[in-house]
Amino acid sequence: GIVSLSDSVLIMQSLANPDTYGINGSDKKHITAQGRKNADCFTVGDGVTGNDALAIQKFALNLISKLPE
Repeated sequence: GIVSLSDSVLIMQSLANPDTYGINGSDKKHITAQGRKNADCFTVGDGVTGNDALAIQKFALNLISKLPE
């Protein structure tokens, strides 16, 4: 229900270091399967990319009014 910049950070971490932050990552704060599904908010259905993290940043900064972008 709440979207923040930390969501964008987690997306980028999960993409850059999936062994630690991916769905099966070793960090206790790794992205979950539901979180990954929620993260796909730029071009829904194309998977999670850096563009999804950017869309969340834009939303958090009130540059766009809703997600998905």
